[in-house]
Amino acid sequence: MLNPELHIAETAGWRALLTHAQIAGGVYVSPAVEEHMISMLFRHVGAQLSQADLNNDLIDQLEQMITGNTANLAVIGDQCLVLAGLFPEHAIAKGIPVTYFVQLGRNAYGDYASKHHAKLHALLSEEFVLAMETLQTVRLLQSGEPCIDGFNAYHLWRELGSSHGWRVLRGLTTALPGSYETSGHVH
Repeated sequence: MLNPELHIAETAGWRALLTHAQIAGGVYVSPAVEEHMISMLFRHVGAQLSQADLNNDLIDQLEQMITGNTANLAVIGDQCLVLAGLFPEHAIAKGIPVTYFVQLGRNAYGDYASKHHAKLHALLSEEFVLAMETLQTVRLLQSGEPCIDGFNAYHLWRELGSSHGWRVLRGLTTALPGSYETSGHVH
C-alpha cells in the first residue's frame, strides 16, 4: 500500500518541477492540464516504473494499444505525451519523428473527448504541444542539454509552432531557416 505522505511529497515535487519548467520555458498550461500532468507523471514515471521499463517498452506498448481493438484513447494520449515530452530520444532512436507522437496523442485525446464529452481531454488535445514543451524543458533543466535533435526540433517548430523547438534550433546553429515559401511558390 502506498504511503499517503509519500504520495503528497512526490506530487508536490512534480508540481514544483512543472512550475519551474513552465517559467524557464516561457510556456503556460492551464491548471487542469497541469493537474493531469502531475497525476500522469506520478503514474508513468513514479517509483513503480523503472527507467529500464521506459527505455524498452514504452513504444512497444503504445504500438500494441494502437493495433489492438481495446485501445483506450486517453491512455494512448498520456503515453504519447510522456514519450514526446520526457523520452523523445527513444522515438528518435527508432527513426520515428517526435511530431508523429504529438499528432497521435493530440488526436487520441481529441477523439476521447468527442466520444466521452470529456472537457479535460479536449483541453489536453489543445494544449498538447505546450505540455510536451514543458516536459522537454524538465529534461533540459535536468541534463543541461536538449532531449531532441535538430531535425526533430525543426519539425516541432515548423509543423507545430513549438517555441521549445525554436530555442533548441537557436542553440544548435545561428544559420536558421527563413520562410521557404515566397509568393505561394516553394523554392
